Amino acid sequence: MQNRLARTVRTALLIGAGIAVTLVLVPTAISIGTGGYLPGFLRPLAAVLWPLVIVFLLFGAALAGWERITNTDKPVTARRLNTPSNRERSVHSAERYARERLNGSLAAHVAALVDGDEVPATVARPADVVVQNSAGKKAKLPAGADLPGTLDEANGSLLVLGAPGSGKSTLLLELTRALALRAAGDPKRPIPLIVDLGSWAMSGWRWDDRRPAPPTDFGKWLLREIERRYNIHPSLGRIWLEQRRIGLMLDGLDEVPPEYQERCVTAINKLRDEFDVPEIVVCCRSTDHEALTEPLQLSNTVTINPLTRKQVVEFYTRIGRRVDGIRSAVRTDPQLPELLDSPLMLSLMALAHQDRPPSEVRLSGTPAERRRQVFDAYLTAVPAQHADELGYPAEKVLRTLRFLARVSASPLCNDLTARTRLPSLVAWAKYLPSSTVVHVYARGLPGVLAGAVTGVTLAMGMLLGPAAALVTAALLVGYIAFLDHLSGLPWLRPAQLARTVPQGWTTAACGYVLGLVVSLALVGLTTPATSWLAAQPWWIGVPVVVLTAFLTIMSAVEAWSKMPGNSAALGAAGAGVVGVTTIWLGPQEMLTAMGIGVVLGIVAGLTTAARDEVWWQFGDDQYAEFDGKGSAWLKNSAPVAAAAGLIGVVPVLFTGTLLDERALDVAIGVLVAGLAAPAAWHADMFPFDTAKNAGAEWLARAMALSELPVRRARLLRGLAGCSLLSNVDGGYRFTHVALRDHLLGYERKPGKKKDAAAADDPDGTAGSEPATTDAAPADAEPGSGAASSETAKT
Repeated sequence: MQNRLARTVRTALLIGAGIAVTLVLVPTAISIGTGGYLPGFLRPLAAVLWPLVIVFLLFGAALAGWERITNTDKPVTARRLNTPSNRERSVHSAERYARERLNGSLAAHVAALVDGDEVPATVARPADVVVQNSAGKKAKLPAGADLPGTLDEANGSLLVLGAPGSGKSTLLLELTRALALRAAGDPKRPIPLIVDLGSWAMSGWRWDDRRPAPPTDFGKWLLREIERRYNIHPSLGRIWLEQRRIGLMLDGLDEVPPEYQERCVTAINKLRDEFDVPEIVVCCRSTDHEALTEPLQLSNTVTINPLTRKQVVEFYTRIGRRVDGIRSAVRTDPQLPELLDSPLMLSLMALAHQDRPPSEVRLSGTPAERRRQVFDAYLTAVPAQHADELGYPAEKVLRTLRFLARVSASPLCNDLTARTRLPSLVAWAKYLPSSTVVHVYARGLPGVLAGAVTGVTLAMGMLLGPAAALVTAALLVGYIAFLDHLSGLPWLRPAQLARTVPQGWTTAACGYVLGLVVSLALVGLTTPATSWLAAQPWWIGVPVVVLTAFLTIMSAVEAWSKMPGNSAALGAAGAGVVGVTTIWLGPQEMLTAMGIGVVLGIVAGLTTAARDEVWWQFGDDQYAEFDGKGSAWLKNSAPVAAAAGLIGVVPVLFTGTLLDERALDVAIGVLVAGLAAPAAWHADMFPFDTAKNAGAEWLARAMALSELPVRRARLLRGLAGCSLLSNVDGGYRFTHVALRDHLLGYERKPGKKKDAAAADDPDGTAGSEPATTDAAPADAEPGSGAASSETAKT
């Protein structure tokens, strides 16, 4: 979609530049050929004619360069899709992607601890792998086995099974890289492409309409996913599938939500039959595969068994002295080898307890508690060891990781991506901490509202006198009370826990200044146009006032009335009344008030709509902060708006008379123009719908700064460098789904002590330290345990 939009923009700009050059060069050439005089319409541009020509030519050249640079890795024309160069580039992309995933894995970081230059194969992949063919014959797969040969012996199809953290994805990555290297030297070999199945479940979501839908057609999604990751055009992807030139490495069948797993298996079997895929490998957890009623139609099965005590001891022995403490603990603690039965747990233990004496390697409790302690130790030790590289304290690092994990595990994302650019707010707004919601909705936005009321009142008083200021203040208070009644949302609802947020008043003050400055700026930008209209003859001013009144009244009725068919009639009737009043009193003051009112009304309506759009995406725990135990008179915004209006009236109170006939003009102008606010608020047509959606996204992203730091690029690079994330193809992802899901267990659970904890933790940072009792199991599914309690609402 983005590529298509960029190409459309470039084409439009190139056409525009070509037309401009043509309109300048052709008349110039004709005039020079007929006597050297420019055409009349070009004579005012004589001094800048040739510089303009040069500018247009350079602009066209820059656009052409843009086209070339941005399409270096993409096919340019459909006729040249199926070329050797495209295949070579795709093979290289497949190999690079697998290599970057392996280099960023936990195993690669553990390998850096090994004494010496060479890393033993049993350290790089410490797994107990058994291959079973279709006849039931089993054989061990050595650490240094020929993986492509194993796939060939299995007739090009393998099902990889194992427990969480057993090394299924690592085995798939090693196989994919070996296959890509083989395909690079043999044009007849298929290109192995890794595809994560977890994201298929959300492929039917309409982000623009923000509504759920079942997954889309599997084949179409697969081609789009291949295009997204490997820049292979869907047309070319289908051609290569038909020509048996693509191998599919499908990872994470268990990450597909349970309600769609059967459908996914059916789609994979159908795809293989339809295109006769030469090489296909699917990874799945053993428990999820056993629950399937329809099996995958694959020839051989690779099962990764739990590690034995002997394998655990050998693993740490081969690493060297940096894990002597762990090796000693394994020998003295009989339960520890049972815990460290997978490559994931071996790696986490090594990275968390490297260079520590045996006395510090202690675990206690049930197996589930001990497992969580390993994860907690890893997530505590690694940020502390790399504090200088990360640039943030460990508490902030964990807070960022928790938020990224929740977004990643959301049903709308359901992948392992650690997003530097957030998707639509519907996927993550409910994961913002309640303290941030309190800051923005109980302090910041009410401050903006109060500042805007002061600014508008002050501006109208300076332009039209104190009577106009008083009328404006009264109308604004009435509008705000009316909008508060309709929306039921907190412009100023004193949140139950707002008193525990000392920074809240600073937020309100900053919001007040922002509202004041923006409102004065909007009035300043609008005043020249309204002043010019007011200076025109009455036969210009009166029609403008009548037309504006008709449009605003009709739009407001269309947006709010249950009988929109009456909107034109009501608009015409209201415009007629305004027209008679304008002829009687004159259009000057009314034009000024109406022009300012329309602009501010549209901005206020769009701002209110954006505020509401964000508000309705929050979760029940966030709404609970706004139960409102404060005074009844503070439960709406009208009193605060009245106080803010008085602040705007006082400076102009003695600059004129309070009883002025111009006040009637101002009242009618503001009253009619103010209808633009509810009209823009509920308008579902361009550009209002686009503007309010964009405003909602910007407001939510500003709130997300409490979780994602401004310098997030540096932080994510540091996290990738210290094994908490991996850097793949310019993006970031969690090194393992179990690690991501364990981070979800750090979140505070609702309970009896929630209010007390929040009172002691005004910034919402409680729970940032590893939880050893309330955390979700490290191998919890994205839709279970701690994950389900937070994501099920979506």
